[in-house]
Amino acid sequence: MEKSFSSLKEVQAEIQLLKVKQFQQGEILKEQLSSPAAIFHAVSGLFKSGNTHQPLGKNLLNQDLITNLARVGIPLLMNGFLFKRSGFLAKMLITFLSQKAAKNVTSNAVSGALDKVQGLIKNFIGTRKKKAPVRDYGIPPDSESY
Repeated sequence: MEKSFSSLKEVQAEIQLLKVKQFQQGEILKEQLSSPAAIFHAVSGLFKSGNTHQPLGKNLLNQDLITNLARVGIPLLMNGFLFKRSGFLAKMLITFLSQKAAKNVTSNAVSGALDKVQGLIKNFIGTRKKKAPVRDYGIPPDSESY
C-alpha cells in the first residue's frame, strides 16, 4: 500500500513510526529466540502443515491423484536424472523441497497448463500458410504419349 505524503514532516513522521515498529519487532524476535528450545520450536514450526489436527493419512487422501503422483514423481525425476551424482544430504534436501512444491501441483493447475500449450500449438499450426492444392489431371507430366 502506497501512502501519499503532502509534506516533508509527514514523511519524517512515517520514518520515525517505521523505526519504532522495527525496534519493537526486533525485541519480540529476540524474546522468542532466547533459548535453544525456542529456536527448535520456531524451526519445527516451518515444517508443520497448517492443520496439525489431521493425521498424515487423511491429509494425503484428501489430495487428488495428480498431487500424489507429483509428490512421488518429482523427487524421483530430480534425484534420478538432474542430480545424479550429488551427495546424500543434497538428495534429501531436494526430495524435501520438491515434495513441498508438489503440494501446489493440482489437477486444475495441470489442466490449465495443458490448455495453454494446446492453444499455443493451435496458434502455431493455424498461422502457417497452406500450400495451394496441386491439380491432378490423371496424366503424369513425364509420360510419353504415342
